[in-house]
Amino acid sequence: MSIPLPKEHGSWAMFAIPLGIGAVVAGVWRLELGLLLLAALGFFLMRYPLATLVKTRKRPSPARKELWRWAVVYAAVAAIPGLALVLVYRLWWLAPMGFFGAALVAYNLWLISRRQDMTLRGELPGIVGLAMGAPMAYYAARGVLNETALALWLINALYFGGTIFYVKLKVRQQPKLLPPSLPDRFRVAKASLTYHTAALTAVVALTVVGIVPPLVPVAFLPMLVKAWVGAWQWQDRKSLNLVRLGISEAVFSVTFAAIVIAAFLVSPPLA
Repeated sequence: MSIPLPKEHGSWAMFAIPLGIGAVVAGVWRLELGLLLLAALGFFLMRYPLATLVKTRKRPSPARKELWRWAVVYAAVAAIPGLALVLVYRLWWLAPMGFFGAALVAYNLWLISRRQDMTLRGELPGIVGLAMGAPMAYYAARGVLNETALALWLINALYFGGTIFYVKLKVRQQPKLLPPSLPDRFRVAKASLTYHTAALTAVVALTVVGIVPPLVPVAFLPMLVKAWVGAWQWQDRKSLNLVRLGISEAVFSVTFAAIVIAAFLVSPPLA
């Protein structure tokens, strides 16, 4: 059996980019950050064999033992550096954050068992959990959990939450319908357009009160433009290309990360 690794390219981006943003914005590179990145990787990888075990629980197979072994290996990769960070380096806040992440994984596995993991209530908590990588990396690097760390969490959660609505529109809604008139296209995309507009509005509000730097809303503009263009350009079954869509999302995510990092490094929050 090959090494069980998550196959969704989007999940890798949602995992890596918040961690990268938190680490770069912190601007401090030390052993604690390296241990946190290792623990986060183990935790991220652990979910995949567990999810596969839940999905195949009614189909006994020799491969299940191998999946359990890998789940234990990944759990050890997460637990050993994680415990060191808490007990040796006394980064106490990582403990409740880790428990919160574990609770989200347990909730996701429960939804998988009920075949409800692809719903909004199944995907949005996962986004919140993955976005937590930003404040955790910042905390591990700096040793403090401050307003900047929490702002990074919120920014990442708001951004990647939008990908759920956009991908749902392009993959699960549009290909199932005949291309409607222009007004109807925007009605079909109502949820996506509403979310993206609300996310940008929320970030602008955070900027006004001085919680995030003035340049951060710029990072959300490409996402909003993408949402409106995606609503207008209809995606039928023949033109749907998941690889191309995944690459496009990755490019937008990297652009988002670059602008957010520049915003925090060049222009700090007003408060």
